[in-house]
Amino acid sequence: MLYLKIPHERIPILVGTNGEVKREIERKTGIRVTIDSEEGTVDLDETNVKDPLFALKVRDVVKAIARGFSPEKAMDIIDRDLYFALVDIREYTGKKPKRIREMKGRMIGKEGKTKRIIEQLGDCKLSIYGHTVAIIGDYVSIDISRTAVDMVLSGSKHASVYGYLERKRREAKTSVIEYIYEMDEDEEL
Repeated sequence: MLYLKIPHERIPILVGTNGEVKREIERKTGIRVTIDSEEGTVDLDETNVKDPLFALKVRDVVKAIARGFSPEKAMDIIDRDLYFALVDIREYTGKKPKRIREMKGRMIGKEGKTKRIIEQLGDCKLSIYGHTVAIIGDYVSIDISRTAVDMVLSGSKHASVYGYLERKRREAKTSVIEYIYEMDEDEEL
């Protein structure tokens, strides 16, 4: 049994209209989700599940919804075999609300530019909620995007972060092309 605590304002999103989000999670994974809306706790009962990995996936779906993602984006963790990562802004700023707000603004950027560029070049989804930056992506994009988030929160210039992301994207494309080229050579032999 896994236990999670989520913000009270995110409970209705996790439940969904007439319980549809909760039911969808249970239907796809076989994990029983029990939500205590007064305490803000979520219990995940994986006793009748064939694949224990589903418990971890559902935990990440619940965390993603709790940290500001829509249920549709969070369900991609199950549907598309993606991962979830969380960065606490307070590790960079301390607990002062003003500094946290400033860093959230820095993370979002003017008219959402920084967030949008990290999502596009990092091939991920970001949610900036409360004192956290949440990331959904595949294994490689999580690593690249987490580094970009770290750079922004550590005070790197936005241009340096964008340059890093562009370099990593080029490297990823080059790796794919080399892999395809190697596959073609193997087939010819």
